[in-house]
Amino acid sequence: MSARTAAAAARARLEAAGVPDAAFEAEALTRHASGLSRAAFFAGAPIAAAAAERLEALLARRLRREPTPYLTGVREFHGLELAVGRGALIPRPETELLVELGLAELRERPRATVLDVGAGCGAVAIAVAVAEPRARVLATDVSADALRLAARNAARHGAAVSLARGHLAAAVARADVVLANLPYVPARAIDALQPEVRRWEPRLALDGGEDGLDLVRALLDDCGARLRPRLAAFEVGLGQAGPVAAHAAALGAETDVAHDLAGWERAVTARWR
Repeated sequence: MSARTAAAAARARLEAAGVPDAAFEAEALTRHASGLSRAAFFAGAPIAAAAAERLEALLARRLRREPTPYLTGVREFHGLELAVGRGALIPRPETELLVELGLAELRERPRATVLDVGAGCGAVAIAVAVAEPRARVLATDVSADALRLAARNAARHGAAVSLARGHLAAAVARADVVLANLPYVPARAIDALQPEVRRWEPRLALDGGEDGLDLVRALLDDCGARLRPRLAAFEVGLGQAGPVAAHAAALGAETDVAHDLAGWERAVTARWR
């Protein structure tokens, strides 16, 4: 049996279970199980019996709605392949906007200190450090599991990132640029998220309190009172950009809103002079 035939059967099962993007998922799982390149997959390469067994085991987990990146152990972010696991949120493409905002600031001051708050598997910090190795890049998280993943990823890509465990920016004395993808889902909304998110990803990385903005406001307060960065950029959810920008402005910051590729208000920036 060819790998493409196996993927077609997997796709049908995933579609029947209501798994989104079933065709893409089936190909990804089949190629992961078989070790085939995309070219070999589309050329009709056969799938070995052992690989077919691995695919069946992966499908059983995926049909329980375990996210594919947790099955394959990797996720691409800003052109980098990162190790992921259940101890940290899976990096999303829209979070690459934080990297771009940080790099834009570094074009004028490439040796600035950049702080990634709520680093998770280290995606933002590592992407910045790889793209601008002259910057001093720090990353913090409250989760020891997340920081272990971040350390693996930093070593894998040769990224000079200093990691510290602690609440928000408490472990850091100063930063020129603060980038933060903090939990921003309102607590009451978590149970309505897709099963891949609510069942498998760490609630610690999702729950932002009653309106989703508890940690965002706390870090903004610290920026306004102590850190005073040239730039702080916060990823936000639907309808949150206005309240976050208003809070930053009340702390004396110049604010702006950045949109993602889909046109959504995805990040709020705040600047102190």
